[in-house]
Amino acid sequence: MKIIKVAISQRIIPQYRVPFFKELAKKQNIQLTVFYGDGFNIGTEVNANEIKGFNNQKLYTIKVPFKINGTKRLVVFHPGLIISLIKGNYDVIITEPVTNILNVIFIFLYVKLFRKKIIWHEAGGVNKSSRKILRKVIDPLVKLFIKNTDAFLTYNTYANVYLSNNYKVYHEKIFLALNSIDTTGIKKDLIKYSNDNNDDSLTKSKDYKVALFIGALEKRKRVENLIKACGIINKQQNYCIKCWVIGDGPDINYIKSICTNDELDNTVFFGRKVDDLVKYILFADVVVLPGQGGLSINHALACGKPIIATEEAYSPNTISVYDYIKNGFNGYVADINNIDDLASKISLVLYDEMHYKSLCTGAFTKAEEISIEKMVDSFEKSIQYVLNI
Repeated sequence: MKIIKVAISQRIIPQYRVPFFKELAKKQNIQLTVFYGDGFNIGTEVNANEIKGFNNQKLYTIKVPFKINGTKRLVVFHPGLIISLIKGNYDVIITEPVTNILNVIFIFLYVKLFRKKIIWHEAGGVNKSSRKILRKVIDPLVKLFIKNTDAFLTYNTYANVYLSNNYKVYHEKIFLALNSIDTTGIKKDLIKYSNDNNDDSLTKSKDYKVALFIGALEKRKRVENLIKACGIINKQQNYCIKCWVIGDGPDINYIKSICTNDELDNTVFFGRKVDDLVKYILFADVVVLPGQGGLSINHALACGKPIIATEEAYSPNTISVYDYIKNGFNGYVADINNIDDLASKISLVLYDEMHYKSLCTGAFTKAEEISIEKMVDSFEKSIQYVLNI
């Protein structure tokens, strides 16, 4: 069996990607190395606390100052990447796309000089009419790269449509790899915490419901919309609902500044949680993603909790959220940036006990359809495709 040397270029290695890389590295015919660099200290773009179980190499990182809608985003350059690729003589390179554009330039240089194969890992972008000026400026370069890419891995079905409609990519070159998390540890934690509902550290009583947000505290996440939606429910319904927020990020003060004192009094900011996250999900009644993001959807489903999100989830203004949420089956999709509709959808989840139990069952059912194993299979198939195996 011929060993295939595969390199993956990432800006960082987040916590949720570690189990996936471990599984991919177990493939007998794949020799995997993941290249990454420094990230931020808080927010979404943070390296995992512990990175092991697969070959990885942290590279010297030059961070480029960059903001989107007032929030700092991670744009990096790894000057040692091309030397590492040459030394390793890798057969296939898998890379983040536009988010990793400065490194992609040199990856393509390596691929063309040494006649190697490249796979583009696409999440799906915004339509041309909605692109920022800088994105429009680099679009000719992106088109050139896409035209010369051997295969594409996609996070969601929208990314398939995006590549096909915007760049005329053939369907046979596209391999769907739905964004997944490791549920092995979650299943163990479900057993561990399922009978622990009297945890004094959370002080939850039966007198109120809990809507839980999980993610980075950034403007694009619209956490304030959830806080305000809970305020609306408390004024309209015959039950009390509290908002729990798990995560950290650069915009926590902004979020607090546009919420009223009453809304904040009904909100608990727990900070970032990793090891005992399942405990908080189990204590909650519904998980809500009011803006961009995505992995909190996976966590909610794996824990059997109904999920509410908007079409901003996973990719801005797209249909990719429907890969995970079916209205009335495991949760609901709310209108983008519509606080009243968000409040209405939360009430819809909680209004009837029988309906709520049905949504919980649907969440577990959907979680079984989205797995790391299926994601690994798609990666392997894309590698085999570009090498004609």
